[in-house]
Amino acid sequence: MNANIPFLVPILLSAVATFIVKAIPYYASFLDKLPPFISKCLRLLPIAALGPLVFPGVILDFPSHWYAGLAGILVAGFIAYRKRGIIFPILLSIVVTYLMLL
Repeated sequence: MNANIPFLVPILLSAVATFIVKAIPYYASFLDKLPPFISKCLRLLPIAALGPLVFPGVILDFPSHWYAGLAGILVAGFIAYRKRGIIFPILLSIVVTYLMLL
């Protein structure tokens, strides 16, 4: 059991560091004093940073069917923009991508 501890420490420290960086914009009170547009941009920055990490993987995971991932992203973006949710667009993008891969 003690042999697993050296492996868990870096994982837990990385998780805490990631959480702190993503949580700061939501709990920072100085963001309320900024103009609304800048405040909203700073609050959405952690989410927007995921785009460059996720997008290439979606396209490159299935090189022969790259259009399936792109269709899933487009559907998720459109539904999220219209409905303002997160669960339904994710589930719908999974279904669309899966159907295009068949």
